[in-house]
Amino acid sequence: MSSSVTFFANKKGVSPLIATVLLIAFAVALGAVIMNWGRGFVQDRTADVEKTTKIETSCALDVQLKVSEIGGTPQMCYGGSGSAGYLEFTLDNQGRKDIKELGIVIGGQLGIYQNSSLNGSLIIAGGALYRNMSYDYTSFGSIKYVRFIPKLDIAGITTPCSGSALQKDAAELRNCTAD
Repeated sequence: MSSSVTFFANKKGVSPLIATVLLIAFAVALGAVIMNWGRGFVQDRTADVEKTTKIETSCALDVQLKVSEIGGTPQMCYGGSGSAGYLEFTLDNQGRKDIKELGIVIGGQLGIYQNSSLNGSLIIAGGALYRNMSYDYTSFGSIKYVRFIPKLDIAGITTPCSGSALQKDAAELRNCTAD
């Protein structure tokens, strides 16, 4: 045993000053790596938040979709029967931006009809859109609600504004043939 004690007694360790300098250098290098990673992470999150904010703000402030009225009568009605059913409507864009596309969801007693983009559904700001579209009562059942989802061009991307959707329940719809 005395030989091992003698062996270590002759060895010199790292001086406390050099050990402290090495620890500080390691801590600074590690801090620099973490700061660079953190900067990239924060920049990515900031870009995502800016994009989301721009979309939500644009949808909230620039979209105002209404059913047209003539003499106090909403211009939205349903008619027909079976597979020869239809939905007729006129919508006004009272917002500040053009609505590039318009999606529609019709909830029926038997199922949900969805069309992500009605053909030629551009509605300029201050303009209107008239449509008479077919609706199959046999497949989807009587109408419970109709929801229109406007889509804007935001930074070159067609973006749905679900929060600004216009929904009308069955009680708000009239039968076209009852007029």
